Amino acid sequence: MNVLDRPLGPGDPIAIIEDEEIHRRTTGWVVEEADFTPVPISRIPASLDDLFAEIEGKAAAVICDHRLGRGSAVSYFGAEVVAKSNRRKLPAVLLTSYANSDENSTIRRWRSEIPMLLSRGSDSDPDRLARALSLAEDECRGVYTEARKPYRVIVRVQDCRYGPEEVVAECVVTAWQPRTAVDVPASIIEDSLDATIAELIGKRLSADVNIYAPTAGELYFRDFKMGPGVPAEW
Repeated sequence: MNVLDRPLGPGDPIAIIEDEEIHRRTTGWVVEEADFTPVPISRIPASLDDLFAEIEGKAAAVICDHRLGRGSAVSYFGAEVVAKSNRRKLPAVLLTSYANSDENSTIRRWRSEIPMLLSRGSDSDPDRLARALSLAEDECRGVYTEARKPYRVIVRVQDCRYGPEEVVAECVVTAWQPRTAVDVPASIIEDSLDATIAELIGKRLSADVNIYAPTAGELYFRDFKMGPGVPAEW
């Protein structure tokens, strides 16, 4: 079943993708309190395709932890699972201890298809889980809140540096906050433009950005292209 068949309803099965048993159990309690049925996935396949083959048909939605490699040999992060699940019209929510995507480039990479993050703990109560699933359902249908709508804007690459996980570009989005630099995985930009990030420092690019996001951690970036040059008279 996917969200295009019918909306989520009470008792619907929710897959819990988590490699630690204690977190599967506590997340299961939250799912039950939200009036859904938990379906714990205790063995996480090494292949993402195999994971979807296991959960599709069993679950009407997905809740996934971000770091899945602690107790299993997987090469993907939960953010990728959630993004690709939403792309398949299977509503998904990321529940993690690493919820600030401004500090985590592996989440920022997939943020455009992750409507809402939940921090593990007090943030992951039944009401917020239900709200997150509702937002994921809406986006699967193409309905976006103002904070999630993309706009084509100018993005200036101010600098680059090594982050905790990969090289990040320090980008300024004037249409969002002109004095704030936001970290963006450099590879997202490089893959779009076939250029190294070092070559793009100081350049103005264009990208789809949700400029009404209230915080830097909620921003997403996609579809980078070379932007207009600076007029000679400036």
